[in-house]
Amino acid sequence: VNAVVVALIGLLESISIAKVFARENGYEVDVEQEMVALGAANVVSSFFRSFPVTGSFSRTAVNSQSGVRTPMAGVVTGAVVMLALLVMTPYFYYIPQAALAAIIICAVLTMFDAPVFVELWKTDKVD
Repeated sequence: VNAVVVALIGLLESISIAKVFARENGYEVDVEQEMVALGAANVVSSFFRSFPVTGSFSRTAVNSQSGVRTPMAGVVTGAVVMLALLVMTPYFYYIPQAALAAIIICAVLTMFDAPVFVELWKTDKVD
């Protein structure tokens, strides 16, 4: 039962992120294709004892703000991360976690839509 709940939450998170960015960038999301892709990724990752695979809200926000348009950005990002881990790890040790968190917050901050919260506050609280 717990695995089903984790899978459903991951699926809902990924699809909601995809729909937000699809609306912003003018494309459609095929929900069935998302389910198949997440399922396949989770099946493959299970052989390597990894965490459940889902969409990353912060990484998607950073990519969107950077003007990324293709999945090749994930390959480039992975290569840069691997290179950074191999070469620069001793230097990253001294960067405070708050500075790294600030980078992610700045990337996601542009997605905050205050009028939506005002509108939601005015609706029925039971809903």
